[in-house]
Amino acid sequence: MENLTLTFNFYKKKLKLTNEKIAELANVPVQTIERISCGRTANPKLKTLKALAAVFDCSLDDLMNMRDTTKPYYFDETTANIAQAIQNDETLKALFSAMLSLTNENQQAVTGLAERLKNMQESNI
Repeated sequence: MENLTLTFNFYKKKLKLTNEKIAELANVPVQTIERISCGRTANPKLKTLKALAAVFDCSLDDLMNMRDTTKPYYFDETTANIAQAIQNDETLKALFSAMLSLTNENQQAVTGLAERLKNMQESNI
């Protein structure tokens, strides 16, 4: 279901929706949406998938990213590079997993902190 998580988060960001709003629009418990968002749901119900496809205005194939199952699907090269880095680093996995459960406001705060730390590190080099 890795493809579902990637595609779900793409549509979520593209449409600027929160997990709570998606849950409301799909008439699905927010806990289910959160588990899909961070990849903890291995087998969502077909009813849930259909509801998400309706919310995102896409087909089930698009939602499940069934175009080419022989290789991962990423929406751009930057995303592919980030995904590869996350896959290879347990600390990054934990960080991004935690980030997915935060509100947009808290995600922005953590991102701002990371940018400040990066700038401080670069200025000390």
